[in-house]
Amino acid sequence: MLKKVNKYGKSVMKRTNLIFRAVLFCVVLSVASPLFAKLQSDDFNGSKLSSIWKIDNPKKAKWEVNGGKLNVVGGLNANVWGNADATFYYQETTQKAFDVETTVVVDYAKGSTVAGILILSETTKDSKGRKPEWITLKLWGRGGGDNNAVLQYQRRENDNLKGLVGTQPDYKPPAGIIPISLRIKRDGNTYEAWFKPNAKGDWVSVSKVNYVLNAPLKVGIYAGIAESAAADGRKITAEFDYFHEASSKSTPVNPKNRLAIKWGEIKNK
Repeated sequence: MLKKVNKYGKSVMKRTNLIFRAVLFCVVLSVASPLFAKLQSDDFNGSKLSSIWKIDNPKKAKWEVNGGKLNVVGGLNANVWGNADATFYYQETTQKAFDVETTVVVDYAKGSTVAGILILSETTKDSKGRKPEWITLKLWGRGGGDNNAVLQYQRRENDNLKGLVGTQPDYKPPAGIIPISLRIKRDGNTYEAWFKPNAKGDWVSVSKVNYVLNAPLKVGIYAGIAESAAADGRKITAEFDYFHEASSKSTPVNPKNRLAIKWGEIKNK
């Protein structure tokens, strides 16, 4: 014969049932809505940065979204070499394949500056056993006697790994206004990079590297001044026209190069 359950027993059973339903709902929700979504494209329309972006080192730069551009005024102590200290606008993903690109007009003077695409893993150790580790394709504006910029394809504080590039051959634009398009494609553990000098024409191959970066990955764009002093007019402004992910279904890739048109108009005034 079954024993009767008193009101306290019923209360416990009711609470247990509610907890079970809540846990089940959370499990279903996590399956339906993955923590790390696919990368999304952004044409920087509107008057503020889209919620798809997160920002590392936000105090190292000033920025605004205006006229379909992300305008960044880079701050000091903001390099991407020994550390990733530049202001970094990124999305997190576990995608094993993606193809990202951006077009940016960099205006720099005198000092050492950086701007580019960064793919960073917080859980991967670099060649010196440090976390995080990354791959970056960047325009390095050089001051001093060089007073020009070079294109680099690197991991953390190292560009000697086969497939990486310390200085892209035959590309050293003088300091000042430098339009450039940058692109990195991931296919598993293979990362391939290209660029467009003057942000127009066909893609020029940089290199292809095989390297393991543990998921999730932070993928995005950055800019900054890689020095601690702002003397002698050191500066960088970076005007990003867009960030596109070729396999994204949310925003179609727009092939129109708005930056080349804009800066052409400015020069003709």
